[in-house]
Amino acid sequence: MLVILTILAVAGTDLIGLAHPRVSTQTVRYIQLAWWLVLTVAAAFWVRPEGWAGAVAALVALAWYFIGERRDERLHEQRETGIIAELYAWSAVGLVVLLAGLAWIDIALLSGTVPTGLMWLALALFLTQSGNRITRCVLLLSGRELGADGVPAGAVPGSRLKGGRVIGPLERIFITVLIVFEAYHIVAALMAAKGIVRFPEISAEAKRDDATGTKAEEFLVGSLASWGLAGGAGLLAAILSVQA
Repeated sequence: MLVILTILAVAGTDLIGLAHPRVSTQTVRYIQLAWWLVLTVAAAFWVRPEGWAGAVAALVALAWYFIGERRDERLHEQRETGIIAELYAWSAVGLVVLLAGLAWIDIALLSGTVPTGLMWLALALFLTQSGNRITRCVLLLSGRELGADGVPAGAVPGSRLKGGRVIGPLERIFITVLIVFEAYHIVAALMAAKGIVRFPEISAEAKRDDATGTKAEEFLVGSLASWGLAGGAGLLAAILSVQA
């Protein structure tokens, strides 16, 4: 239950953060605080015997939110430093490692079972906005540059198309479900289809005189990071489903 509550806390924090462009920072902070308090109190009352798990989950989500907010503030003021950028990027790696550790504690040391509905809700929410953020962090670690407004270098200015933000989460959720049902051949076909669809774009970039190969590298790094998240979520769901 510890890892699922932490995943749910982080996922909820990232989804609430999407309201930031429409409401003030102070309002978002109040909503975040309310979310962490609700999760902590609910876990204290309904999760037995690990009632403290909600507080741990809220603390992890708080740290995750604080790191992201600090970077957003620096980007807004156009004075981001290398330390803030590195901390932001490595925070995603730290979160994944922490979740893996909490999963081991849950499976090996704690005896509580996880409701199937809550597990799937937490994983589905986590694979959306949180999955996008982690994937972006991995791309940053690989050397991808962002502009002063936080938009990836090479993005179409003012574009209304946000396909990657939708396709990525759907792809991760789909792969997770397929892994749980052991439909590995469909997962392989999905990965191959993605490569075929992106091949013309990568090929066109490679034919340019100033080609650097960044499109291919970005596709590989982003895809592997996204698929890794989906694979980890599928493995966790499969193990917890057996325990339930």
